[in-house]
Amino acid sequence: AALFTETPHDMTAQAGEDVEMACSFRGSGSPSYSLEIQWWYVRNHKDWTDKQTWASSQLKSSPPEEPGKEATKISVVKVVGSNISHKLRLSRVKLEDEGTYECRVIDSSDGKARHHKVKAYLRVEAAGGPGHPQDTEL
Repeated sequence: AALFTETPHDMTAQAGEDVEMACSFRGSGSPSYSLEIQWWYVRNHKDWTDKQTWASSQLKSSPPEEPGKEATKISVVKVVGSNISHKLRLSRVKLEDEGTYECRVIDSSDGKARHHKVKAYLRVEAAGGPGHPQDTEL
């Protein structure tokens, strides 16, 4: 059966760090067909009410949407084969990069496109904030 062999996990980074999220998918065994992997960024802060700046900028967006409905496609990779994997690399993350990152795989093994999704939450803390000294090494 088709399945994710590597999925991204929730992580916390300090502003300015580089972050990598991995996503790998193994198709359902037929010799080769087209697979597509997409990384999406979904702006749904878990604690978005605490983020005044975020909440107030939300109010200006014209169509009234509940938070979490904004998704941005970051990157797309297509292969023909039965395995696909794609690392999302974020360099020097900023506080506003916080949110949910979703890896979507579109698997067209039998001519029908099936969508598989896994997601992870990235928390970004201000650099030099409270932290454990041993966490500062990359």
